[in-house]
Amino acid sequence: MSIKTISFTGMDAAESAALKLKFAEANRRVGDAWSLIDDMGADMLVVDVDSMYGHMTWLRVHNNGRIVVALSNNEKADADHRLLRPVQVEALVQLLAEHSGQTASAAKPIARPAPESVVATPAEPVPAPAVAAAPARTTPVASATEPAPAAPPPPVAAPARDPMLGDYLHAGALPGPVRLQLGDAPVLVLDPQTRTYLGAASLKPFLPYGRKVIRKDDWAAVTPHDLEKLKAELGGTQPFQRLQWLAGLAAGEGKLAPGYDPNQKYKLLKWPQIEREFPKHFRIATAMMKGPQLLTEIAEGSTVPLTEVIDFVNANLASGMAEMEQPPAPVDPNAPAPKGGLLGRLRGK
Repeated sequence: MSIKTISFTGMDAAESAALKLKFAEANRRVGDAWSLIDDMGADMLVVDVDSMYGHMTWLRVHNNGRIVVALSNNEKADADHRLLRPVQVEALVQLLAEHSGQTASAAKPIARPAPESVVATPAEPVPAPAVAAAPARTTPVASATEPAPAAPPPPVAAPARDPMLGDYLHAGALPGPVRLQLGDAPVLVLDPQTRTYLGAASLKPFLPYGRKVIRKDDWAAVTPHDLEKLKAELGGTQPFQRLQWLAGLAAGEGKLAPGYDPNQKYKLLKWPQIEREFPKHFRIATAMMKGPQLLTEIAEGSTVPLTEVIDFVNANLASGMAEMEQPPAPVDPNAPAPKGGLLGRLRGK
């Protein structure tokens, strides 16, 4: 039996995270017949048709030959396949079983799912972005005299928070080009297809976008025709990585990004692009290039306030230019000594 693929799209990150947890349980109950991927080419697309971006996605894909499921609060949503909010595991089991030919004895028809108390799905807040290089700890760090657990417990979802600019720069977060204007700041136009934003090389004017909560409905869709006009008007394109750097710099406000340990050491993977608008960053980068250091050591070595050092580290973590040094695995004193190689065994004989 070939494994089919499924993707969730068009919804906010909090609901997507909750659905993925429920999918894991539902998929287990249908014999792991499905694989969850982040790709619009999946065999089954679950699309939030109640959101602006989800509806745009729905219009684009509902006749493309794949199984497209409308996620909605409306029982009468105009779709061949529907998944009603709040989603229950049993409803997902029934959906997966129906389209994979598996037996789903646990599945049962549901006229209208009742609210669940296990996983809350807020309408707007999103979970703090996961960081591949530094998964959030769910247990205290073992002391030198206390052995570490044999295996880490299952990951726990990060506390929900309001969505910010960095959340919209992840792959799949936006279905197409969008624009936003905050106060006197220059207009911000994102093109997720090319992973670029429009504007000149200067970053500092975009700082207000990194400091504000941005709801998904704040964005306005941009047509392909308007996108080409805006490229000429706004000074060309810049890579998302630079905006990710800025979003990381602005969002923390002197606090280390979620999922990272303030008591661990940090290092730059390579010399970053130092923006002329932030002159102190040259001193911080010079200090960090000496090797992994604690945040306090970087601040002392660069003579830059600790809060500004943390913002700089956040920026480079967000853009993939820095990483947290992982503590060495504890040595088990009762573990057998490693055997010698082939040459050593021959000498022993």
